[in-house]
Amino acid sequence: MKRMAFLSMAVLVLALAAPAQNANQETKYTNNSFARLSHITGNTYVQKAADLGYEEGQVNMPLTQGDRIGTTEGRAEIYLGKKNYVRLDQNTKLDFLSLPGKDSDLIRLQNWAGHIYLEINTLEKEKSVEILTPDATFYVLDRGRYRIDVKENKETEILVFSGVVEASGAEGSVLLKKDQRLTVSDGRFLTKPDAFIAAAGDAFDGFNNSRNSQVFKTSAQRYLTDELGDFEYELDQYGDWMYLPEFGYVWAPRGMGADWRPYYYGRWSWMPMAGWCWIPYEPWGWAPFHYGRWGWQFGMGWYWIPMHYWGPGWVNWWWDDYYFGWAPLSYWGYPGIIIDTHYYGRGWNGDYPLNSRALTVVHKNQLQNRNISRAALNPDSIKAAIPRLQLTEKSLNVRPISSKNISLEPIQGGKKVILRSGSAEAGKLERVNRPDAAATKTRETQGQKPADSRATQAPKRTETKATAPKTSEQGRQGEAAQATKSASPPPRRIKKDGEPGSGAFETNAYPRRTEGLGYPSRDITRQSVPQGNRNSGGGTVLDKFYRTFTGSGGSEVPRFSPNRGITSRGSASKSAPRTISRPSVSRGSSGGSSRPTGGGSRSSGGGRKK
Repeated sequence: MKRMAFLSMAVLVLALAAPAQNANQETKYTNNSFARLSHITGNTYVQKAADLGYEEGQVNMPLTQGDRIGTTEGRAEIYLGKKNYVRLDQNTKLDFLSLPGKDSDLIRLQNWAGHIYLEINTLEKEKSVEILTPDATFYVLDRGRYRIDVKENKETEILVFSGVVEASGAEGSVLLKKDQRLTVSDGRFLTKPDAFIAAAGDAFDGFNNSRNSQVFKTSAQRYLTDELGDFEYELDQYGDWMYLPEFGYVWAPRGMGADWRPYYYGRWSWMPMAGWCWIPYEPWGWAPFHYGRWGWQFGMGWYWIPMHYWGPGWVNWWWDDYYFGWAPLSYWGYPGIIIDTHYYGRGWNGDYPLNSRALTVVHKNQLQNRNISRAALNPDSIKAAIPRLQLTEKSLNVRPISSKNISLEPIQGGKKVILRSGSAEAGKLERVNRPDAAATKTRETQGQKPADSRATQAPKRTETKATAPKTSEQGRQGEAAQATKSASPPPRRIKKDGEPGSGAFETNAYPRRTEGLGYPSRDITRQSVPQGNRNSGGGTVLDKFYRTFTGSGGSEVPRFSPNRGITSRGSASKSAPRTISRPSVSRGSSGGSSRPTGGGSRSSGGGRKK
């Protein structure tokens, strides 16, 4: 009997563990697989993987392996996760060859030209951060601050302000320690590691120091876990922390307009690894829209409930032949509903109410609109166009149609031009044929509802008696990123005298294929770089006339302003955390307030030289 009881218990444990294990296998990315474009001054351009055109960079844009970023008259900061940053000076070009995934923690960047700063504050393993340049490869061996200056077609100089780095070239490799510098050209070490004295520095040094003073601020009281603590400094500027007995500390943005709701002021962008990803225009939007859930309470408004897992957009979707709709998920994993002064987040029996102030609906050709809030239907238009709807856990089964149409557009007063891709402008979509389970599950435990999540009984409504249109729910759009194969890169070919180097985002001089562009360390085997479809030679007629950046279509990125429901930075005084008691409004069900396992159950998925 004891043996039978033991076997039964083992089977039960395995059965309960299976859903979580399957959920972990269904996503190809981790919390750090997507870098965040966290700060911009001036002009920044981004070329997404497998896209010929460029688009203007904007704060909170996610970047993943295969993406390319460049600056002209401006600077940029990219958050790599775990308190690690890379910052770009003016006229700098950088490729993201590899970012952490489930199988590897490797961060691999290609610096083609210009100046970058690396702020590495977390390094779990030596050589897990690599920087390739046309002249050498640098492996980070310890936490520290590193500056790399690439003079195009000439040489590369690295300065180590703190930490240890290995420089690898055609002549072998050397170690550089704190306050040492090295110059390399075409794989040859022009100098030995020698000391430099940190002086006043240039404007880029000042920019880096200024950003460090901002992002490494610490609050008097911490409300987030260490993994999300990097975002607390900006959340403190734009909102307040409050304690709710049901959830613990939650964060509420200040000064939101009456029409504000999550996933409303921003746009959707397609990412092959994750599907439709939300790009918020709120400057504080990275953490609240990619980690956790949203709630609402009368007299308090919307508030964010922090959780631990990154997601492209925590919403449930609806679609038919003409429209797309979505609503933010509640703490309990159901699409939230606001009717009058009542919030329903524990489930709803029947169709989703068309008069819910949490619902956003757009016409199908407006899904890629660069300002969803302007394209969204008002409540009367929703009721007139849609008889009824039910939101689903599944992601949209469409993705953008690839377009090779390129158009020219002058920028900076005609001094330069950009090449714009026609795909985003057209807004055309194609159906995803193959289902992908990753669209309906996340790395959180799926299929488990909290014990107190009994559905709220929908009140009688007379406006939705028509038959619901049939919709096709075939799962996730897009393709999972292919895993890179392990291989040692071949020796880098030394450029001949007079041979042109990599150009400033010229399509014929900026090859997509990047194996062998760096020098491998002798004692390790490196992964090959994932390849895309950017041309690796030849170029076009345009390349003979234009040395420029390029971009993808769409109107100018809308700017967030106080008169559109968002207060400017520091416009409201910060208040100390306070305890909020929930008003006694009916939610249709009672029960405990125990926190659900897994946090939810549904998803849409210094100075320089001497």
